[in-house]
Amino acid sequence: MHEGPNNNTICYTYSSPSGDAVTLITILPPELLIEIFAYCVFSEPLAPLTLREVCRWWYALVDTSPRLWQTIPLNDAYGDMFPEQQAILWTTRSQPFKYNIELNAIDPQSILPLISPFLSSIERWGSFRLKGNNRDDELLPPAFRLTQENLTHLHLCLHDNEQEEWDDDESRITFSPISPEDCFSYAMNLWIVKLPSPRLLPRLRFVHVTIAEGGQAGLHAHPKEILEFLTACPELESFFLSGFPHDGPIDRHLPIVRLPSLITLHLKSTCFVRELLSSLDTPHLQNLYLAHLNVDFQLLAQYQEYGDSEDEAQDFSQSPSSDQATGMGLRALINRCFPPIHVLEMDFCDMRTKDFRYVFDRLPYLHDFHIVASDMSDKVIDLFRPFMPSSHTTKVLRLPGLRKLKLTNCQRLSGSAIVEALSERVNWADKECPLHTLWEVSVNGCDGFRQWDRHILSTVLGSRLRP
Repeated sequence: MHEGPNNNTICYTYSSPSGDAVTLITILPPELLIEIFAYCVFSEPLAPLTLREVCRWWYALVDTSPRLWQTIPLNDAYGDMFPEQQAILWTTRSQPFKYNIELNAIDPQSILPLISPFLSSIERWGSFRLKGNNRDDELLPPAFRLTQENLTHLHLCLHDNEQEEWDDDESRITFSPISPEDCFSYAMNLWIVKLPSPRLLPRLRFVHVTIAEGGQAGLHAHPKEILEFLTACPELESFFLSGFPHDGPIDRHLPIVRLPSLITLHLKSTCFVRELLSSLDTPHLQNLYLAHLNVDFQLLAQYQEYGDSEDEAQDFSQSPSSDQATGMGLRALINRCFPPIHVLEMDFCDMRTKDFRYVFDRLPYLHDFHIVASDMSDKVIDLFRPFMPSSHTTKVLRLPGLRKLKLTNCQRLSGSAIVEALSERVNWADKECPLHTLWEVSVNGCDGFRQWDRHILSTVLGSRLRP
């Protein structure tokens, strides 16, 4: 008889008519054993783990037979059945062949944690089948040539399976091109109930991530859950949160998330802009889009930090609480990492006058500034004038890199304030520092800016004043 690696007796012998001891298993050629093993694997894909423990010979035979490792069974009923070490075992032993993933998932929440260890070798996926809940779907169209490099986008949609309508014919995970014309970048789209904990995920290589919350009756994410998930995406280059303006208690112990490659950040319809901006470390952020952040109710979170005092300007606002949250979040972001922001768009998003001043004093690389539906007063537009700091003997410009300015539907601005501030800026910059002058100005939908004001400003800006 033979002993296995654990000294368990596993191979039995019998005596032939001649009296010689013959080991049954050793008389089988390896080719036949592999065929038997393949049949076992077909019935039970986890069989390689058991077969390789029988004896040293089987261990070597199984580990050198790639075809036995070509089906990777994932099942959320097994819990943490495929940690990263086992994923490496399966993907390594199946080389050089492709492998097939069979995912049995009753809970859509388990899909990303189960498949994420295999995303780094997705170009070797032969097929991807999703089973469970009376489904059996092939989810990897043959036309897709997915690789780790071209699977760039991850779209997560928070979906309440019990409250929201869902077509049973639709899968909880899909792969798709970024656009019909773009077959060089692909997205993985997931409908989930809650953001997965980073403890269940390996390092994700996605460079673009979108998180979309449900509607008024749908599911929402807490800022701590969002931030913790982002820690699993250290290579992120753009992040888009499309939320729904819901408020709630805040855990003050939020993680600081460093995203050294983040270039674009887009926050839309969230009451947690302060918490998110205050918790990000993005030293290379260039494009910041803030949209639909204004709310007319008092936010629950109360802070007593430097800058939270009353705004001395005492300017009117329809959204004072969210204005303060946005301004204080931007202050914290700038103070932490001084990002070289080139583009700042604020659409139905506002700040206090003192926050505008603070931010404008600290964004020397801002190239494009577009603000929509702001309650900003004439005191804010006056900040565009050249001024003389107490420590200087000559005038300087706030936002010296500004080239494009768009003011849209800003109803608190007067036409005379716009004309005077921008005329003074352009006249001074054209003469004193032409490299820092404005290239393009657009003023639309601002009721205080009348046709005569446009005419006066056009005499200074010329073709730089756009329709």
